[in-house]
Amino acid sequence: MEIEHSTGRFYTKTKHGEAELRYDIVGSVMRIYHTYVPDEERGKGIAKELTDAAFNFAKRSGMKVDPQCPYVVSYLQKYPDRNKQRS
Repeated sequence: MEIEHSTGRFYTKTKHGEAELRYDIVGSVMRIYHTYVPDEERGKGIAKELTDAAFNFAKRSGMKVDPQCPYVVSYLQKYPDRNKQRS
Protein backbone atom coordinates (compact mmCIF):
# COMPACT_ATOMS: atom_id res chain seq x y z
CA MET A 1 0.00 0.00 0.00
CA GLU A 2 1.34 3.39 -0.98
CA ILE A 3 0.58 6.20 1.47
CA GLU A 4 0.65 9.63 -0.12
CA HIS A 5 0.88 12.97 1.66
CA SER A 6 -0.33 16.42 0.76
CA THR A 7 -0.87 19.42 2.98
CA GLY A 8 -3.35 18.46 5.68
CA ARG A 9 -3.80 14.79 4.81
CA PHE A 10 -2.36 11.35 4.29
CA TYR A 11 -4.24 9.13 1.87
CA THR A 12 -4.20 5.95 -0.17
CA LYS A 13 -6.36 4.52 -2.91
CA THR A 14 -8.26 1.28 -2.28
CA LYS A 15 -10.48 -0.87 -4.48
CA HIS A 16 -13.50 0.85 -2.93
CA GLY A 17 -12.36 4.46 -2.85
CA GLU A 18 -9.89 6.65 -1.05
CA ALA A 19 -8.90 6.21 2.61
CA GLU A 20 -7.57 9.27 4.39
CA LEU A 21 -6.35 10.85 7.59
CA ARG A 22 -6.81 14.61 7.95
CA TYR A 23 -4.87 16.96 10.20
CA ASP A 24 -3.95 20.56 10.78
CA ILE A 25 -0.92 22.08 12.44
CA VAL A 26 -1.09 24.65 15.19
CA GLY A 27 2.36 25.86 16.21
CA SER A 28 4.35 22.68 16.76
CA VAL A 29 1.32 20.41 17.24
CA MET A 30 -0.27 18.17 14.60
CA ARG A 31 -3.97 17.91 15.40
CA ILE A 32 -5.38 14.74 13.82
CA TYR A 33 -9.13 15.20 13.55
CA HIS A 34 -10.40 12.67 11.01
CA THR A 35 -9.73 9.23 9.57
CA TYR A 36 -11.84 7.48 6.97
CA VAL A 37 -11.62 4.05 5.37
CA PRO A 38 -14.35 2.78 3.00
CA ASP A 39 -16.61 0.22 4.71
CA GLU A 40 -15.46 -2.63 2.47
CA GLU A 41 -11.81 -1.98 3.37
CA ARG A 42 -12.13 -1.71 7.16
CA GLY A 43 -10.27 -4.18 9.34
CA LYS A 44 -7.35 -4.47 6.90
CA GLY A 45 -4.92 -2.18 8.75
CA ILE A 46 -5.32 0.79 6.43
CA ALA A 47 -6.17 3.28 9.19
CA LYS A 48 -3.15 2.04 11.15
CA GLU A 49 -0.86 2.60 8.16
CA LEU A 50 -2.21 6.13 7.68
CA THR A 51 -1.79 6.87 11.39
CA ASP A 52 1.74 5.43 11.43
CA ALA A 53 2.61 7.72 8.52
CA ALA A 54 1.20 10.76 10.33
CA PHE A 55 3.07 9.98 13.57
CA ASN A 56 6.31 9.37 11.65
CA PHE A 57 5.89 12.70 9.84
CA ALA A 58 5.22 14.49 13.13
CA LYS A 59 8.29 12.92 14.71
CA ARG A 60 10.57 13.85 11.78
CA SER A 61 9.17 17.39 11.92
CA GLY A 62 9.65 17.76 15.69
CA MET A 63 5.92 18.04 16.35
CA LYS A 64 3.69 16.64 19.07
CA VAL A 65 0.36 15.03 18.17
CA ASP A 66 -3.06 16.05 19.50
CA PRO A 67 -5.43 13.12 18.80
CA GLN A 68 -8.95 14.43 18.17
CA CYS A 69 -10.13 11.47 16.09
CA PRO A 70 -11.58 8.47 17.98
CA TYR A 71 -9.55 6.05 15.87
CA VAL A 72 -6.29 7.78 16.80
CA VAL A 73 -7.23 7.71 20.49
CA SER A 74 -7.75 3.92 20.25
CA TYR A 75 -4.50 3.61 18.24
CA LEU A 76 -2.62 5.21 21.14
CA GLN A 77 -4.09 2.62 23.52
CA LYS A 78 -2.82 -0.20 21.26
CA TYR A 79 0.58 1.40 20.65
CA PRO A 80 1.49 3.14 23.93
CA ASP A 81 5.05 3.90 22.75
CA ARG A 82 3.48 6.56 20.50
CA ASN A 83 2.12 8.39 23.58
CA LYS A 84 5.54 10.05 23.92
CA GLN A 85 4.55 12.14 20.92
CA ARG A 86 1.23 13.19 22.39
CA SER A 87 0.77 16.88 23.16
